Amino acid sequence: KTGDQDKELFPLFVCQKENKTFYIIPVRGKGLWGPIWGFIALEEDMNTVYGVSFGHKSETPGLGAEIETAKFQEKFKGKKILDDEGKFVSVKVVKGSSASTNPHGVDAISGATITSDGVSEMLQRTLTNYIAYFKKISTQK
Repeated sequence: KTGDQDKELFPLFVCQKENKTFYIIPVRGKGLWGPIWGFIALEEDMNTVYGVSFGHKSETPGLGAEIETAKFQEKFKGKKILDDEGKFVSVKVVKGSSASTNPHGVDAISGATITSDGVSEMLQRTLTNYIAYFKKISTQK
């Protein structure tokens, strides 16, 4: 096939706040017991995470369900989806104390490995679809 029918369309919300532009991307993935979903907002540089919001219907209370808490979601703020060379690396939920100093890592939820891995996979898979577009519009600025 050729032409526009080959192109997939992905939703992107553009928000203006206090003279800054933010790019908001819906994300969907799999947790331990069912679907997980949310939004990731990137700052104007299309690299820095402004914030995230996650939801679920059936993750384990006190474990995977923690993805809905502000305590977990706040850890994403300021993380980067690109490395120093501009290559896409996403943000990953990782085990260990090094996550706070890792520009691409967020500390995993203890006892919720599958849900944590699901969040990482969901972000990696979804954000991959936007990188070419972000590179295109960043060169037009």
